[in-house]
Amino acid sequence: MKKILFIFLILLLVAPRGWSQVDTDHRRVLAAQTSFGVVHSAETPSAFGYFWFNENNYPWTNTALRVIFSGIFVDGELSWFLPGHPNTAIGIGASGGLYVDSIMPYVAGDLVKDQSFDGDRSDARLFINQTLPNAAAIPVNVRTTYRLTGAFFRKTSDTKNFDIPNNFVTQSLGTELRIGGIVPGLTATRGAELYLAADANYRTGDNGFGPVGAHFPDQTEYGRLTSALAGKLPVGPTTVFGRLAGGWGENLDQLSAWKLGGNIVGTTVFSYPLHGYYTRELFAADFGLGNLEWIVPIGGRSGLTGHFYGDWAVVKSPPPAADDWHNYLGVGAGLGRCGPWQTNWLLSYGYGLNAVRNGDRGGHEIGLALEKNF
Repeated sequence: MKKILFIFLILLLVAPRGWSQVDTDHRRVLAAQTSFGVVHSAETPSAFGYFWFNENNYPWTNTALRVIFSGIFVDGELSWFLPGHPNTAIGIGASGGLYVDSIMPYVAGDLVKDQSFDGDRSDARLFINQTLPNAAAIPVNVRTTYRLTGAFFRKTSDTKNFDIPNNFVTQSLGTELRIGGIVPGLTATRGAELYLAADANYRTGDNGFGPVGAHFPDQTEYGRLTSALAGKLPVGPTTVFGRLAGGWGENLDQLSAWKLGGNIVGTTVFSYPLHGYYTRELFAADFGLGNLEWIVPIGGRSGLTGHFYGDWAVVKSPPPAADDWHNYLGVGAGLGRCGPWQTNWLLSYGYGLNAVRNGDRGGHEIGLALEKNF
C-alpha cells in the first residue's frame, strides 16, 4: 500500500488542482453490445445497451451534465465551471445498478458455478477537474475524486458451500491525468492520449469470502495504478488503432481486480478487450496489455470496413490463483458498416490462442456492436 500511496502523491503534486475530463460535447448516443463464446463454450451470456446524454451549459449556464442509462444501471455527473476560471470545474456524481460487481470465475474455460455470486453497486462522488493550458493546445486534464461506494451481494441459485462477501462500503481517493484524448464511438478515426490513474481504497467491516472454512485473503485496504498510451490515426485510406495498457495492484481480490477478455470494445472500465476469450474471463492483480486494430475500407461505395485485431496480455491473477504470470494471445477479424437508420454496426470474430476450452487450446468468441448518434 505504501508504494501505491507514494505514486498517488506524485500524481497529486503533478496536478495540484485536480482533473480527468469534463465532456462538453453534445452527445445523444444509443448503443448496444454483446460478446459470446461458440464451440465448447461455458460462457455466461453478456450483453448491455445504454443511452448516453451529454450537454454543455445544461441545465444551467456554466454547468455540464452527463447521464448514461442502461435500464438496470444509471450514472450521472454534473460539473460546474467556476466563474472567472473556466479551466476549473467542481462536480458531483452518482451511479447505481444491478450485477455490476457480480463474480463469475472461470478455471480452464469452465465456469465455477458454485463460487459465482451476484453483486450490485451504488456510489456517490465529489471531484475537482482542472484543464492545464499549454502552448501546444493539447488537452491536459487532471481529476481528483473522493468516492463512497456501497456493494451488495446475493447468492445465485448455483452458489454452494461458498460464503459470499458481507455488504460493505468503500471509501476511495483517486487522481487521474489525461493528456490528449480519443473521440469515443465506432466510427472515430483519430486521436491520441496518455492516461495515468492511481487510487487508494478502504473497505468497512469484515468482507472475507470464499469456500466455507477456507476463505480467500480478506483485503480491507488496497490500491491500484493504471496506465495507458493509445492512438487512433488515419494511414492513407486505412485507420490504425493501438493501445499499450498496464495495471499494478496491491492487496487486490476478485472484486477489486481488473477484468480482461471478450470482443466488447470501448468499455475498459468494465472489461479490457482480448479477442477470443470470454468477457471478463481473466481477473488481474497486475497486468500488461497490447491491442492493435487495422481498419480497411472494402468495396468502395458499399461502406463496408474490414477490421483486423491482434491482442496480447500478460496477467498475474489474485487469490485463490497461483501467484505467477501467464501470457494470453488473441487475434480476430470483423466487418463494420453504417446500416439502416444511420446505425453503425460491427460484427467481429476472435480466436484466443491460449484459451482452454473442453481441455483443448483455442477459444472462439463472437461480438456484435450497434451504435446510433442523434
